[in-house]
Amino acid sequence: MTRRGGRLAAGTLLGVLAVGLLVAAQAASDPATDPARRADRPATSVSPSVSPSVSPSVSPSDAPDEPGPPAATGQALPPQWPEFEPGQLSLGGAADRVTADVDPVAVEGGTLGLPEDADRVGWWRGGSLAGAPFGTVLVAGHLDSDTDPAGYLASLAAVVPGDVVELTGEGDRQRYRVTRNYLLPRADLSARSDLFDQQRPHRLVMITCGGAYDVAAGHYQFNRIVVARPVG
Repeated sequence: MTRRGGRLAAGTLLGVLAVGLLVAAQAASDPATDPARRADRPATSVSPSVSPSVSPSVSPSDAPDEPGPPAATGQALPPQWPEFEPGQLSLGGAADRVTADVDPVAVEGGTLGLPEDADRVGWWRGGSLAGAPFGTVLVAGHLDSDTDPAGYLASLAAVVPGDVVELTGEGDRQRYRVTRNYLLPRADLSARSDLFDQQRPHRLVMITCGGAYDVAAGHYQFNRIVVARPVG
């Protein structure tokens, strides 16, 4: 939350309330995004709704000289990408602080719970893992707090298309190149289900509050949305 002009206002929390409501609805309706059920899925499983034309493949130059023995019946194949829970986010030169710690968060009471510390960000654990071939990695955080006038994601305002951001964790890393950075009216966020789509090629979506602060309403008027595609 944010204290402005001597009034305690739920600016940052309400700024992501619509995110929580939408995420909750999707998590309840889509078994693939339910963390309790995602644990039962193979790491390389692909939703039937995804076109096979975008499925990963091995080029002839990458193929081994001699074919290996066939996998035993029921044997799990290794993942083709390292998939991991993000532990740190780096916005590169756009941020005064090089990295921010990332905490796994979930929907609680219809709201996406976020770290109270504005210098930390939350990764929605009902979405995609970093490095996965499909799905949306959703990272969100507070713009500011009572004690911090500018949280880590305040630097999203300085990110431009072409910039590279990075998620790391458990010895793995995944880099993303920014494709879009825009402000979305807060009231419109709940209608943008495409931002949380898990049935699509992999990408990163980062969300925080933005625009002017409405003292009378007690929240920011916009959400800042940054979309990035995986590199490599």
